[in-house]
Amino acid sequence: MKGLLLALLAMYAQVNAQVAYPGSEAAGHTLRSDNTRRPEKFMTGQILHVSEFIRRFNDAVGRRDGRRAALWDLFDEDDKRLTGSGGARHPYTSQIGAFVQEVAARRITIPERPSMEAIAGIKMNYKGSGDTLVVHLRKGYTADSASFWQIARVIPPGTWTNAKAEMQKATARRPEAILPPNAHEVSFLPLLRGLHDYRSLTPFTLCHDCRDEAWWQVENALRKGWLIPEAVVSNQIYLRVGNWRIELSEFIREKENSGWLISNLAEE
Repeated sequence: MKGLLLALLAMYAQVNAQVAYPGSEAAGHTLRSDNTRRPEKFMTGQILHVSEFIRRFNDAVGRRDGRRAALWDLFDEDDKRLTGSGGARHPYTSQIGAFVQEVAARRITIPERPSMEAIAGIKMNYKGSGDTLVVHLRKGYTADSASFWQIARVIPPGTWTNAKAEMQKATARRPEAILPPNAHEVSFLPLLRGLHDYRSLTPFTLCHDCRDEAWWQVENALRKGWLIPEAVVSNQIYLRVGNWRIELSEFIREKENSGWLISNLAEE
């Protein structure tokens, strides 16, 4: 009888030792081992929005120390012109150096209502075949500082650049549909949806002088249903910084140097 009692006590002690009570070290280990690990802090350097790029740029210019290094961080570090081998320095590297030096020395910042342009590539279905419509846009501002995008120029798909322009006379004016920046500011989904719904460039082209022959070619194809918008496939943003024009592109990758970064620049 005593032997049986001792055996039961031993079994109880063994089971009790395997139970993880709240607050115990074993319990903590058990909780962490089953898909409940706290997320690590990383990718904090990503620039998700163009407005965030402008803020980072102005913050870099305002630094007392490390101003030039902070400005260099706003460029695409994987650009082959910067990482090329062979010992020959690409002119682009010197160009960036001149830009950074001038901006840092003169403390040039980007204004709250900057002159901003964009070039978007929109995948189109043209009579059953795919091609790309290139749309040049510029940002406008209202008196109360609201912003919108409007079409400044269009480049027809390469498959029909020689198509005859029609409908030179404007028909009844359609409701204007300016393009408010969406969550990502420049993916131009409102433009894509608008072209699909209106079947016209007119609501998004407030500049009548912008309606050249190429514009009418695209307008005619949209209205006849020959040209069907499908997706925005590319976009670049252009900002003026002092005497420079910088190009921003979105780099989607798993590293700190990602998001909206400077992909090119030119002195004007």
